[in-house]
Amino acid sequence: MKRLTGLLMILTLCLGLVAPANNVSAATSKVKITYKGTVRTYSGRKNSVYVNNKKKGITKVPIFKKSGAYVGPVDTIFKNTTLKASVSYDAKTLTLQYGSKTLKFKNGSRKVTVNGVVDKNKMGAAAMYITYTSSGKKRWVVPLKSVCKRLGISYKYSGGAVRLGGVTNSVPTTSVQPTTETMPETTGSGQVTMVIDAGHGGSDSGATGNGLKEKNLNLAIVLAAKKYFDNDSRFKVYYTRTADTYPSLDDRCKLANNNNVDLFLCVHINSASSSARGTETLYNPNRNLATAKNGITSKDFATAMQKAVVETTGFTNRGLKSRTDLRVLNQTNMPACLIEYGFISNTREARIMNANTAKYGKELYNAVVNFMKTKGRIS
Repeated sequence: MKRLTGLLMILTLCLGLVAPANNVSAATSKVKITYKGTVRTYSGRKNSVYVNNKKKGITKVPIFKKSGAYVGPVDTIFKNTTLKASVSYDAKTLTLQYGSKTLKFKNGSRKVTVNGVVDKNKMGAAAMYITYTSSGKKRWVVPLKSVCKRLGISYKYSGGAVRLGGVTNSVPTTSVQPTTETMPETTGSGQVTMVIDAGHGGSDSGATGNGLKEKNLNLAIVLAAKKYFDNDSRFKVYYTRTADTYPSLDDRCKLANNNNVDLFLCVHINSASSSARGTETLYNPNRNLATAKNGITSKDFATAMQKAVVETTGFTNRGLKSRTDLRVLNQTNMPACLIEYGFISNTREARIMNANTAKYGKELYNAVVNFMKTKGRIS
């Protein structure tokens, strides 16, 4: 009897010690948010997150669990950490760009668009634009595991903590140096530095039409421009290719980023139906401010190039086009644009472009010179 009484006392003591801890845990694990005018409470509160093994406190905008998935604030976790992702949003839509991936979300939806294509697999929980009740802070929150998987960021939940890992978006992890043939002989301080990229090449012909290959027209224009840039000591230009080769898209971006150039310019030819016509220039509005340099934005650069190239081709002015799904406009860290001279699928434009690549190259050089003069970079 005494032995049984002793066991009961020990059990009572243990329960007394455990119960308060459980009560405290339950109280502190809750997160209250306001979503579309309704106050909601979720469990699984996490007041910190590990990004690249560095702990970051997020007490005012904590992670919480919804539909079995941990969700957390985009700005605080992906943007304001070593990941340095690009984030833009309003109350209805969110765009998150990291490396070559651009994700778009709608408020309250588990669907996500990846590089312009709706992912057939839904996320673990809906993306939401919420207000944290206790702090009053408005934030977009997303299911972290689902988003990390699509961005190529490692995600792990261990030791009661959420842990993410990825490369710093603004600093290349490997070094790609230009070859001797891609480097101009002229050097000096105060030069305007840039990369000119002849799109496609090698096994990648690009668009084809009317007996022509885009890669060849792109290269012919760039080589024509090269003759002028190479003789202008005000410029130091790196070329992604000067022959029928295919540097990867990553290598093209790394060439620009590793050399910290002032401008990135990509030359392409368009294709669609036989009736499609005109000149257009692409840029990434989501990266416009993030890549601004020396008072120049991608939109500034694209606007100037579009005006000049339309005057050169004489084709219909299709204007600037927003493109957030192109790696060369997503991963470059300086003002960047991509010119589409005309349509290779249009018989008339294909014939004119093929006959005028030397002219286009010369005028491309003049366009860059005039643009940098207006920005006070050269005289």
